[in-house]
Amino acid sequence: MASLNDPRRVIGNVIQLGTIETVDRADATCTVRVGEIVTGEVPWLAPRAGKTRIWSPPAIGEQCILLCPEGDMEGGFAVLGLFSDANPAPSTEDIELIRFGDGAILSYDASAHLLVAQLPAGGKVRLDAPGGITITGPVKITGPVTIDGDLDGTGTATWSQDVVGGGKSLKGHIHTKVQAGTAVSGPPQ
Repeated sequence: MASLNDPRRVIGNVIQLGTIETVDRADATCTVRVGEIVTGEVPWLAPRAGKTRIWSPPAIGEQCILLCPEGDMEGGFAVLGLFSDANPAPSTEDIELIRFGDGAILSYDASAHLLVAQLPAGGKVRLDAPGGITITGPVKITGPVTIDGDLDGTGTATWSQDVVGGGKSLKGHIHTKVQAGTAVSGPPQ
């Protein structure tokens, strides 16, 4: 450790700018390059690591601050979240935004009250909610819809084209054994 007579050197050994050299996801550790020196495995600082845990491992080449208590690099840890020329800020707009490595985006624009989840081509969304999902508000779906289960509802269902159930068209089906008067026709065909 540096002499306590030189506080600038002590601070320089405690707080250092570096880049992530390797990442070990199994142990939640990384190595950090500071100039020509590469640390041993050190943990990175996570936003939460208690009952609520946030997993967002660093990327190789990501800029970080290496904090080294008492100037001991091997006892240090990486503080992530510094933008750099290699990894610039994902936006300059006045929004909250997370951009993932494949280009997927989660953003919220408070002034427009707009939450956006945007996935790259081929991206999928999966929601698992055994207790159910409730959506309050108008819903618009563009594209084919498959429902694998019962469909229950109240109110009016309006379709601009046709409804087909059990192979029978609501608009185009015909009935057999049609008779005038109070007789009941046969089943639809």
